[in-house]
Amino acid sequence: MWVYINYPNPHFGVHRDHSCRMIRMRGKPDQRVRTVSIYTLGDALSEFIDEEMRFAAEGGLNDLWIKIHLDTPEQEMGLVHVLQAILGKRYSPLSNASVDIHC
Repeated sequence: MWVYINYPNPHFGVHRDHSCRMIRMRGKPDQRVRTVSIYTLGDALSEFIDEEMRFAAEGGLNDLWIKIHLDTPEQEMGLVHVLQAILGKRYSPLSNASVDIHC
């Protein structure tokens, strides 16, 4: 699963189809990409909790693609909601942002 988080236009876009054209658009300069698996889950959560993963309304900090690879789709969606809760405490627009399943 790929998840796109946009801060200035607050939303979470979920992409389950790895051939989705929207995922292929992630190659812009300064694009941030984070991969999360069962082996990196603790470190990834720490990055968000410890505010190492920042967002701002400026290039390079306004969005993030996350590739999530956990055991089940339910775990992956659960992580999306956990990340929204963590980020929403610091970035209020993300707390109520829509979580849209694109594909």
